[in-house]
Amino acid sequence: MENETKKYGVYLWGGHFLYLGRLEENVTEHMHHALQVIIDRKGEFDLRIDKAPVKCGGVIIGPDRRHQLVSSADTQAHLFIDREEAVARAIARHHLGDKNFKILDGPLLERLRGVFNEPDNFLGPCAQAHDVYRKIVTELGGYAAPAMEAIDPRIRGVMALVQEKLFSEKVTIAELARNACLSESRLMHLFSKQIGIPLRRYVLWQRVLVAMRMIAQGKMSLTEAAHAAGFSDSAHLSRTYRSMFGLTLSHCSNLSQFVQVTSCFSE
Repeated sequence: MENETKKYGVYLWGGHFLYLGRLEENVTEHMHHALQVIIDRKGEFDLRIDKAPVKCGGVIIGPDRRHQLVSSADTQAHLFIDREEAVARAIARHHLGDKNFKILDGPLLERLRGVFNEPDNFLGPCAQAHDVYRKIVTELGGYAAPAMEAIDPRIRGVMALVQEKLFSEKVTIAELARNACLSESRLMHLFSKQIGIPLRRYVLWQRVLVAMRMIAQGKMSLTEAAHAAGFSDSAHLSRTYRSMFGLTLSHCSNLSQFVQVTSCFSE
């Protein structure tokens, strides 16, 4: 059967995605806009966070925190949640302090491991995979959040405009500033203060997500997805993806014979 020939599983939704299986050894040091949760369902793994060695069975890594996965295994699960998602902000507020990462151990780690009922890396259709996601988020307190700090309506408008323009044309800081009735310098300062990431990097992150979505849905080739997301070519997209996730794009796309990619964007 087709699923039995696949070694690893990737599930993609709007705002988050779940990867199950081994990542490339010696993944390069990188950082990305998502909050990341790593769970090894059986053992421990090694990573570096800001070059400091860490050995654990699970970890939460805050957005835009430099890290490097040193060892990986078939039993790992990697959950990425966009930092603007309410559940990501709730998990960060509940678990992360000044260190911006937290080792998961003890009863909490065991409960997280118990979420995965299937012995392999394929969780079935989207509904079943999303149930696993919901259970992880629930265990981490993502649905029991206190009131979040309000984001300036002008910044929310900028974020909405970025989403709108990514599918049709190039996004410029000047246009975003005009729509927000702010100078470019004031917009970039306010955006970084409220969202926690420079505006240009946020736009880049959104372009990568758009490309991943197009590839996962089978609508476009790598080159077509790169152009649709505003990259000059597939090499530019691949370099950006590697700098963010420490992986080659083909490792998590339908181009890899070892990965089963399931697009769940309609759910």
